[in-house]
Formats: sequence, C-alpha cells, structure tokens
Amino acid sequence: MPGSGPYGDDEMCRGFVENLLRLRKAYGWTQEKLAAEALLGKGVIANIEAFHRPPLIEHGEAIDGALGLTDVFAGKARAMRGETFPPAFRSFTEYEARATDLFIFEHSTVPGLFQTERYAMATLARHPNTNEDTVKERAAGRLARQRILTRDEPPPPRVWALLDESVLHRSVGDAEIMREQLARLLALSDLPHVTIQVLEGLEVHVGVLGAFTIAEWPGHAGIVNLEHIADGQVSDESAKVEHVRLIFRAMQTEALHTRASRDLIARMAEETWKERTPTGVRALTAAPMGGSA
Repeated sequence: MPGSGPYGDDEMCRGFVENLLRLRKAYGWTQEKLAAEALLGKGVIANIEAFHRPPLIEHGEAIDGALGLTDVFAGKARAMRGETFPPAFRSFTEYEARATDLFIFEHSTVPGLFQTERYAMATLARHPNTNEDTVKERAAGRLARQRILTRDEPPPPRVWALLDESVLHRSVGDAEIMREQLARLLALSDLPHVTIQVLEGLEVHVGVLGAFTIAEWPGHAGIVNLEHIADGQVSDESAKVEHVRLIFRAMQTEALHTRASRDLIARMAEETWKERTPTGVRALTAAPMGGSA
C-alpha cells in the first residue's frame, strides 16, 4: 500500500485507506478526481492515502457523497475518532492503543477489552436514552478496541487485569451470555501477554471506590482513566497516576494467583452459570497456564 506516514500503523486508518483505494480504483478515479467530486482540497485525499493525516468525519461524509454511499466512510471516521465512546473516554482510546502496558481494575462488570459481543450489548442496553442502533454502534466500537490484544505490529500490550469476584457473580443478560463471557476470560488468560487475577471474597476493599485503567509506554509516566457514574476522567497528572498505581499494586498482593483465578472463573462457569456450559470450558480449566505470573 502506498504511503508510510505517521498514521500507517493505525489499524483503523489502514482499513479506511484500503477501502478508499479499492473503491477509488473501481471508479477509475485519480486522487485529484475524487477530491474534486468530494469538494475537498487537492491534497486531502493524497495525505489520507499516504497516512500523513487521519480522516476527519467531514472527510468521510464528503467521500460518501462523492461515491454515492451512505455513512460508510463517515461511520469509519467517527469510529476512528472515538465518537462511539463517551466524551470523557474518547481521548483515552488513543492512549490505550499506544500503550505497551495496561493495568486494569474492574469491580462491577467485565472490562470492555475482554467483553464478548453479547455481553457488551446487554451491558450497553441498560444505558438510559439509547436505542438499538446506538447500542450496536457502541458495542462495535468496544469490540474494535479489542484488536490491540491480538495485533502483530506493534506487539500487543502486556495486560494485567484485576477483577473483583462480584464481576463473576453479577448477571449480565442471561446464564448463556455469562457462560460465554467467562469462557472468553479463560481463553484470554491463555495469551502470554494477558494476566487475569481475581480478588476473591465479597469483603469491602479500596477498589470498590471505582474502576480504572492505567496506560503506560516507554518515556511516559502514564495516563489513567478513572471511571464513575458521569463517564469518568482521564488524567496524566503524575501524582494521581502514581496514587492509582499504588492502589493497583496493593490490590494485586491480595488477589488470587493466576492459576487459582483461572480455576475460580472456570468453576463459576460450571456451577453458578451451570446450564449448558459452553463446550471447552472444562478443558480450559486444565489447559496450560500462560507465562505471566
């Protein structure tokens, strides 16, 4: 693919450009012709295709109009810019994708990076003033974030996740959705770069005050996303990040070891959500552990 600009490693940007190239060539249009038909500046299409700039939503809308499409490139541009996420979380998706290390704590539901489609849909459907289309769009955005866990380049981030045991008990959707979700957690725990630990017991601990994610990469002190009822807060204030990091480490010392955590998740799938346990859950219980401690 032509171009090697700074956005060439962005998976969503590559997808946008691949589709754009395919359709532009199918029409037999040059970059200049598409720009003229879309009423865009001459260099806009060239810069997008060379990965020198990410497409804006208005670029997607203009391209859709020129090609006779309805919300195809505009929809992709919205997803790239995090428009499917709550306002406070949009900027954090960029840091999450850049991170080499992610530290996640969740006390209420399975983290978005680990959710199955049906679990995500059931969770998002509970938000007030949402319709089915909005739920589907937000679920798609949540699932798109998960690509970072299985990407080849750059390497996927190392993920350390702490889950309060109540996450495994809380019914989201129905028993079948819960079994599927717990099987997903077991499968993810097989990945060498993913560590999932459970804080066993339902006693109060400091983590009940709120879920959070810390994103880190070389040369940066870290960014934290603090979740609360009003969408949350993203902060790079060093003192705040370090305070949250200390809380994570304190809770990690109280969490079950990865093997014991895995056994607890499998046991919950088989016993608490026992009807029609998904194929493979029992086998996953005895599968080799990942390399994480």
